[in-house]
Amino acid sequence: MKHLFIIFIISSFLYSNNLKSVSIQLKWKHQFQFAGFYMAKELGFYKDVGLDVQLKEFEKNINMSDEINNYKSDFGIDDSSLIYDKLNGLDIVALFPIFQTSPITLISQENFDTLSSLANRNIEFSTNELTNVSIKAILKANNIKINQIPHTFFVNDFIAKKSDAIIGYLSNQPYYLDEKNIKYNIFNPKDFGFDFYGDMIFTSKEFAKNNPKIVSDFIKATKKGWEYAFANIPQTIDFLYKNYNPQNKSKSSLLYEANVLKSLSGFGENFGEFKEEKIKEIGNIISLLFPQKYKNTNLDDFIWDEKKELINYYKNSYIKNNDTFTVCIHNNMFPIDGVTNGLPSGISGDILNKIANQFDLKLQILQAKDIEDYLQNVISGKCDILSITAENAYKQYEIINRSDPYLESNAVIITKIDKPFIESYNFLENKKFVTRYKVFENYLSHFYPEINITVNTNIEDAMSELENNDIDGYISDNITADSVIEKFGYGKFKISGILGINKPLEGAFGVINSKPELLEIINLGLLDFNKKELEQIKEKWKISRYTTIVDYSLVWEIISIFIIILIFIIFFLVILRRHNKELNEWLDSTIEGIAIFENGKLIKANKQLLTILGYEKFDEIYGKTHSDFIAPWEHHIIKEKIISNQEPYEMTFIKKDGTKFDALVKGHQMSGKNLRISTIIDISELKNTQRKLKKLNINLEQKVNEEIEKNKKHQTIMFQQSKLAEMGMMLNMIAHQWRQPLNNISLIVNTIILKQKKEQLNLESLNKFKNDFQKQINYLSNTIDDFKNFFKPKKEKEHFKIRDSILTTYSLVKPIFDKNQIQFNFNIDSQISYYGHKNEFSQVILNIINNSKDALIEKNIENKLIDIFVNQNSKDLIVTIKDNAKGVIESDLEKIFELYFSTKHSKNGTGLGLYMCKIIIQEYFYGVIIAYNKDDGLEIIIKIPIME
Repeated sequence: MKHLFIIFIISSFLYSNNLKSVSIQLKWKHQFQFAGFYMAKELGFYKDVGLDVQLKEFEKNINMSDEINNYKSDFGIDDSSLIYDKLNGLDIVALFPIFQTSPITLISQENFDTLSSLANRNIEFSTNELTNVSIKAILKANNIKINQIPHTFFVNDFIAKKSDAIIGYLSNQPYYLDEKNIKYNIFNPKDFGFDFYGDMIFTSKEFAKNNPKIVSDFIKATKKGWEYAFANIPQTIDFLYKNYNPQNKSKSSLLYEANVLKSLSGFGENFGEFKEEKIKEIGNIISLLFPQKYKNTNLDDFIWDEKKELINYYKNSYIKNNDTFTVCIHNNMFPIDGVTNGLPSGISGDILNKIANQFDLKLQILQAKDIEDYLQNVISGKCDILSITAENAYKQYEIINRSDPYLESNAVIITKIDKPFIESYNFLENKKFVTRYKVFENYLSHFYPEINITVNTNIEDAMSELENNDIDGYISDNITADSVIEKFGYGKFKISGILGINKPLEGAFGVINSKPELLEIINLGLLDFNKKELEQIKEKWKISRYTTIVDYSLVWEIISIFIIILIFIIFFLVILRRHNKELNEWLDSTIEGIAIFENGKLIKANKQLLTILGYEKFDEIYGKTHSDFIAPWEHHIIKEKIISNQEPYEMTFIKKDGTKFDALVKGHQMSGKNLRISTIIDISELKNTQRKLKKLNINLEQKVNEEIEKNKKHQTIMFQQSKLAEMGMMLNMIAHQWRQPLNNISLIVNTIILKQKKEQLNLESLNKFKNDFQKQINYLSNTIDDFKNFFKPKKEKEHFKIRDSILTTYSLVKPIFDKNQIQFNFNIDSQISYYGHKNEFSQVILNIINNSKDALIEKNIENKLIDIFVNQNSKDLIVTIKDNAKGVIESDLEKIFELYFSTKHSKNGTGLGLYMCKIIIQEYFYGVIIAYNKDDGLEIIIKIPIME
């Protein structure tokens, strides 16, 4: 017993020395947030790849980036603030994101139900400005300033209402608040367009470069641990509860945390995947939140390129000293494998040769004489690589490991040519079959227990038995079956049926287990082949020859049955289509919006729902959830409501354009199905009317007295209203005119920031920007001066050159035109002049070309053009402005100069621009302005009389 104990201790010591020790610094105390690491360690996934992983619990004052940069830990976990560190020059690489969406959220007291209501409120916020970047983003985007107070990391102060809001995790704080029946609102950054990654595993660039194999193995084992944790949540929670629970969390809180984090991880969809465009978007947001001079100008090397690093690693280490490998080729397995000019050929050969070229491998062929010779080569360890091994067949060799699959095939039955094709698997009963491979016998016996099948490695004997009717069929794979038929006679044999269609056999390379690096190299090489390329290689080697004996009586019988079935199907489809049309008419005739959800996803909606929500096509909302249409502060309410059938209740909905409205909702859960029907009625007008009535009823007597007093001052009020209306119109027009210069100023500011970041800002550039600023500011100032006297009956006239006026106007919008690649052409005689109101003429030109610019951008025209022509005769000055923005709907042509009419989206136009143009041309120039659709755009003609 003593000797056994000593042997155990020694073997344990030796085994532990074979493991590479690495550490990962967790970002918080042990909880389900790190479950994947615990399970990878507990289930031996790390040991399987030769790693002994130390999980370091978070301690106060730990700086995650410094922990990795100073080599205190090999791996770390942090959120999107890593991107800030990278931009500041920290030499790190991100390995994979555990959560596709960050669980960080803003939680407010019940009475603060809008983001704006949190302005200047006390919010528990981390003192580290980089923490909770996504929360800072939504506050900054909405121009909301808050009062930051120290974060307690618990909900006690929030419950005691010492804070108005708290930064928390969707997976933690809401559970404790619900448990204590505390009402709250959630403002999720994702709902405001800021979808950041959650926990990201990272390491130093130096460690990843020097240890790519360790990094790759760590990531694979960790992913495996997470996949187990998410797929087996109850078992994982039991383990955590007993072994990793320093916070004494209950099992129910761990379950809540697990389900929320699983929904944010992308598990089953895109778990562990990075998107470069998302990383760059987060980087841009961080650059705006923390404007400064960054050491890194891009994030191209932020995501670790595993494949590239492993290829370089194997080329420069393992392959440098081990570049020659023996490939064992099967006997009579063409076209899967073969030998041509001393190199592997066939399907496996094409793939293996490409991998060899990529990694500079030298392949030596060892071709077996027969199947017994092949088996002996494998068992004796002469083979580094097997060209093909199917399913679990490699396990019989004990010394072989299997690569990732590169080939799929089905088992087929070869019969004599006069046998009928197999129409049902009843054909297998009371029949005798032979196959060449033990793996086929095991595979078919599993799926077809009644099959009578034996193994005969001598194919000549088997085909002879088939020809002599000693057996009913020979079973092979569908890839080599054609070559078998070709060899033994196309006029004698054929493929009569396919077996195991739903579970094809997978073929892969076999690699001797003493060379695990070679297995990794082959798997890396296989990553270069997509499904289409593998299919093309397979087709290249495929033999396609078939001989069919036709029984015409059977053919006519089948055709007749087919025609009858076809007629029945067509009749059924016609009836079904008619009923479907009627159902859609019923649904579309209702005043309610009707939505049908399956497993929480929208699958059907009537036209009224689209109208209510402001969408044009159902495709825009297909697959969305209930919460996608509900205001964020009522998400917790809708979660409660959709559990069962409900009486009608009111909710706040969000339209496509972001506007909110009140609606009445009723939901019905279909019994026995995961279907829920919801009906929605827009009651916003009713609610607004109720609010107005309520307001009118308050202090009615006082209101009556006030109205009596107002009537006494009727004349005065009428005068004031007239002036206010005039002022309102003027302010609207000023706002309309100011929008573009302000956008130009914003563009200039952004250009200055960009040049300053790139260290390209010199004195000459700064002076140019200063001049551009002055132009815009002068224009803003002049606009105010012009509008100040806009409604006065007399204004001074002046002589001005038309060409100079148009060019000056164009200079104001040139940066925007250049940015959007709009070509501006003009054909104007420099001598043409006019005596009139110069500024008003410029405003007309500016309004029209701005309208054309907006139309070109909105309709995404490829070659954007705006042309201006000016002609003059003895009586009139004629200005023609034409674009190629595909014109305006004919019915709208006569309306475009009307007050408040606009062809733009409601948020992009007020309908004042062209109306103002008409007023100026008529009132100041006594001219006319008309519009036509011409060629591929809109043509506006201004005709004004020449007066001295």
